[in-house]
Amino acid sequence: MAIRPMEWSDRDTLRMLDQRRLPLEEHWLDLETWPEVVAAIRDMAVRGAPAIGVAAAYGVALAALHGADRDEAGAGLA
Repeated sequence: MAIRPMEWSDRDTLRMLDQRRLPLEEHWLDLETWPEVVAAIRDMAVRGAPAIGVAAAYGVALAALHGADRDEAGAGLA
């Protein structure tokens, strides 16, 4: 069984596996805003170009969901 590193929770948050703690610990981050997604990417909680791209897309979705400025979010996540 594979572990999916990200999932959209029913609480309108992004649940992300914190890859910094692997393989010793399975720890999940609950990200509610696009700046939190930016921080997770910068802190390398998510790794690999495809996963970073998916995380950024979720960040844009969070921005839209919460009425944040999409241009600002897009620039911050780029």
